[in-house]
Amino acid sequence: MAQAGPSTSSAPVNLPDENTIDESIFKTIWRDIVTIARNLRSVLIPINWNFNNNRDQALRNWDLWGPLIFMLWLATELSWGEKKASQVFSMVFAECAFGAVILTINVILLGGELVFFQALCLLGYCLFPICIAGVVCAAVSNKIARTVALALGITWAAFATVPFIGKAVPQGRKILAVYPVMLMYASIGWVALVKSRG
Repeated sequence: MAQAGPSTSSAPVNLPDENTIDESIFKTIWRDIVTIARNLRSVLIPINWNFNNNRDQALRNWDLWGPLIFMLWLATELSWGEKKASQVFSMVFAECAFGAVILTINVILLGGELVFFQALCLLGYCLFPICIAGVVCAAVSNKIARTVALALGITWAAFATVPFIGKAVPQGRKILAVYPVMLMYASIGWVALVKSRG
């Protein structure tokens, strides 16, 4: 009498597209570009459109490619033409990493939930307005125009941070969570303001 062996036919497992190992390189790169564009759109237009889906998804599905691009852009921009360029470059990276640690600890102490890499992703994407303000500061020598550009960039970055952090902290504690982030953006903006036009 033959015994039935273990069944070799099983139901197919449906894995998400992002976990497939056999996809083409082009498809992987394209997926990353779409993710960067989607997260950057949330920073460029920091309003509550599609609030529940888009903001939650951006914090849950964090990536580090976009923040890396914007940190490199800002660090290169601020260190260009400086006598101690390597120190300025590393200072921008260190400040963003330290800011992510502070943001994570602050959100946890306020009763919210945030992971370090989520915080780094959030801070990196919200650096984009400061990157644009840094370009204006590098191109313009007028102190008033530079100050206005940086004030707008810092305000825009802080305003873009609020909806993301608002989903991570309890209601009524958003300002306490955003305040240290604004201080970090202001200190990076100060470096861009005092940088000599090169």
